Amino acid sequence: MLLGQAIAAYISTLAAADRESSSRELSRFARWIGADVAVRRITAADIGRYQEGFPESSVDLNQRLEPVKVFLTQLKTKKYTDINLGAHVRLRRTQTRRSAALNRPEAESLRMTEEGFAALTQELATLETVVRPQVTEELTRAAADRDYRENAPYDAAKQRLGEIQGRINSIRAMLSAADIQTANADDVVDLGMTVTLQNLNDADEVIYTIVGPGEVNLRERKISAQSPVGSALMNKRPGDIIEVATPAGAETYRIQHIERRRTAGATAS
Repeated sequence: MLLGQAIAAYISTLAAADRESSSRELSRFARWIGADVAVRRITAADIGRYQEGFPESSVDLNQRLEPVKVFLTQLKTKKYTDINLGAHVRLRRTQTRRSAALNRPEAESLRMTEEGFAALTQELATLETVVRPQVTEELTRAAADRDYRENAPYDAAKQRLGEIQGRINSIRAMLSAADIQTANADDVVDLGMTVTLQNLNDADEVIYTIVGPGEVNLRERKISAQSPVGSALMNKRPGDIIEVATPAGAETYRIQHIERRRTAGATAS
């Protein structure tokens, strides 16, 4: 896959409102790297040198680099590259950006699995290309009724559109801050691990899967690595004992077993 081909394919997946700005910055990136360069030959050092061409005083530095970061991260998700080159794009740290991405001012990046990044990317595409246009159309139809005093459909559509745009902005922030984690050691708890715990308070057994943003699903026992249980489990091993503070009091668990979650399409060995 050549860089120019990868960019063209990526741009075709974006909402019309986002294509112009992303296309402009990715075209600039392609001219610097070379559109006919295979994406697997691009290195982290190349990314670093590209950023050096931007003065730190540039007021739109993040706006210039963010489309490149998201594009490079998606290359890893689609397995066009072996490493996440997007992790080497360093955006300027600002309070607004950090809070939007994590609501944690001290964080520079957001760890997530490849599956979680793909899920967020798909959700963003659906919101931008299907859901937002539908609600916008509903709002337009409701606005045709000039009596706004009792126009409940208009109010509902307006509120819904605001909620959708808020979610879109949140996902964009998470994707731009994404640091995709690949499989590491299988004997310590990390993202993508399914962990079997024994509650030492009542001997009950519970199973959790540690995931990143976009994957949390309490019904399926998928919990965030930033949750109280998830953060207590990170980097622990079978046999380790953890204590978690809950509103009902401290809960103590022993890690019985861990295994890496299989992604869709994987087969047992």
